[in-house]
Amino acid sequence: MKPREFSGALRDSVRMMGAGVLEDRRRTAAAAAGPDVARTVFDPTHPSSIADPHADLASLRAHRVAVNERLDVWMLARHADVLAATRAHDTLSSRSGILLRSTAMPGVVSTDEPDHARLRRVTAGAFTPGAVRALRDSLAEFAAPGIDALAGGDVVDLVPALTAPLPVSAISLLLGLDRARWDDLGRYSDAFTALFAVRSAADVLAAAGRAFPGMLTIRRLVLDELDRRRDEPGDDVFGRVRRALDAGVVSEVEALVAVVILLIAGSETTTNLLGMLLVRLARDPALYDRLRADRTLIRATTEETLRWGSPVQWVARTTLAPFAIAETVIPPRSRVVLFYAGANRDPDRFPDPDRFDIDRPDTGHVAFGHGIHFCMGAQLARLEVEVALDRLLDTVERIELAGPVRWTTTPSLSGPTSIPVRRLR
Repeated sequence: MKPREFSGALRDSVRMMGAGVLEDRRRTAAAAAGPDVARTVFDPTHPSSIADPHADLASLRAHRVAVNERLDVWMLARHADVLAATRAHDTLSSRSGILLRSTAMPGVVSTDEPDHARLRRVTAGAFTPGAVRALRDSLAEFAAPGIDALAGGDVVDLVPALTAPLPVSAISLLLGLDRARWDDLGRYSDAFTALFAVRSAADVLAAAGRAFPGMLTIRRLVLDELDRRRDEPGDDVFGRVRRALDAGVVSEVEALVAVVILLIAGSETTTNLLGMLLVRLARDPALYDRLRADRTLIRATTEETLRWGSPVQWVARTTLAPFAIAETVIPPRSRVVLFYAGANRDPDRFPDPDRFDIDRPDTGHVAFGHGIHFCMGAQLARLEVEVALDRLLDTVERIELAGPVRWTTTPSLSGPTSIPVRRLR
């Protein structure tokens, strides 16, 4: 794809984002919701909601469906309803994007069948259980520097030292990217993540403008690697995408988006998950001691962190046909927000849901989504957490916070952006 063609495609996407979603939707939620449908003013993109959405999510769960007329969206927050919605991919479409103000992108997270299955098959082979397990030793190597600095007595911010670089390194390894270029992926991922923070057309344009130089850099990196794979195909992600390109299975734009999605989905959410868990361990010495004594509890702790924290707080869908929730029928061309964070703290599914409890018997959370859009990298994320905690627990007897924890301000995501920690001797 020529730079001018790429720029034009990006401008078209930004224009769609600024317009909302589907141009002919015409504010259907406000117009179609009857008087018996609950109304809400909850805005999941507002800073106060990002900081602590759970009181509002509890209010949403009092109803099967609620409508925010100002945002023109329908909202679901009960576990059973969110789960049903994730399974209804033939009615609740991802094609127009998964954010509140979103756009069509030709990638696995924002396509419907049959394109979704076609694109997923291209990279899914890199995430098989065997392929993921083979990364263990490399992941331990990536986790070592930040943890060793902590063990040496330094006050360490575990986000830049561990939770951010570990997932980027893992994805770079799966891609088959030359190590000299790994920093390029990490450097520009924040620009892409900023696109998740849009709340208006003006935000869209500003975020896209900031991200554009990084997009061009990543585009050049991807095309360079794909060119190199003509002679060195390999079995990594770039090799798989190269073969798919040669066979006409994907376009250059789809190849680019596949890498960007792996970078964002494979790094940002894992960064948030691992960060949440480390904050919990710094604040809960009894839990830290339990994990040091019994490493088999790491998996349960990871699952409870996923449930309790929901690194991905919500996703949006668009109805292609009428979608019924109890007595309410959501009309076609409506925007629907599925609150994973609400479902994961639903007391009808998880007793005493606000309590962090690694002995909880039910791990049926939806933190990785469900259905055809279940996170392809779920096992990799779990392994990254396990490897990092093993190294930490082997090396450091106890940790404590050495300053305030800062949290993301990005809508739809949750996790710490700064975790200053010191070793307790």
